[in-house]
Amino acid sequence: MAFGFSALALTAFMMTACAEGGPADTADDTMDTTSEVISAEFPGGAAKVMEFIAGQVTYPEAAKADGVEGKVFVEFTISETGEVTNAHVIEPLHPALDSAAIAAAEAMPAWAPATKEGQPIATTITLPIFFKQ
Repeated sequence: MAFGFSALALTAFMMTACAEGGPADTADDTMDTTSEVISAEFPGGAAKVMEFIAGQVTYPEAAKADGVEGKVFVEFTISETGEVTNAHVIEPLHPALDSAAIAAAEAMPAWAPATKEGQPIATTITLPIFFKQ
């Protein structure tokens, strides 16, 4: 396999999501906690995200030659229609690894979008992609 996940990397998998929105609408700037927000979901759930990424990413030869290992944090938006947009690296590691991580994020199929009060909303996801030789 050109891309390796350690058991620890799989169990340490973390994915964060944050619904987009502006400042609180109330006069005293308190946060609205009465609205139910349901997170975006990859088809099949979090474990399937990792399977998909493992199948998409090839460890770049340039990074192998440089002996670089670690994780690349990719942030992207899941639109109201579930499409992956605006993929970018927020914690760069190596140019070749960063490019491979972005390509994997951009290749993802549509997600079930996040919803607020039953209406689809855009959400931001941060996904760590682990590279280990």
